[in-house]
Amino acid sequence: MIFFNSDYMAGAHPEVLRSLIETNMLKSVGYGFDSYTSDARTSILKACGLEDGLVFFLQGGTQTNKTVIDRLLWRNDGVLCCDSAHINVHEAGAIENQCFLASCR
Repeated sequence: MIFFNSDYMAGAHPEVLRSLIETNMLKSVGYGFDSYTSDARTSILKACGLEDGLVFFLQGGTQTNKTVIDRLLWRNDGVLCCDSAHINVHEAGAIENQCFLASCR
């Protein structure tokens, strides 16, 4: 049977779990200033064929979707989706969405 639910229902990939176990006891500075984030920025720029640029990381899918939609669409544009779409059911009324809208306008 196929379920079209969110990815929060699935476990982590074994390679992700392995990496977490290997780095679990290592101490590092706060998120965004650690070597892992720096390496990720470098990898992303390289994959995009850029030597320099800005890379920003967001904490979750709702914030990421809202940020991209807010920046790509005009004020009178919208997202066309079915009633059961993740963006409609899980994100349209999310606290992150409401707070983001309030702070950006």
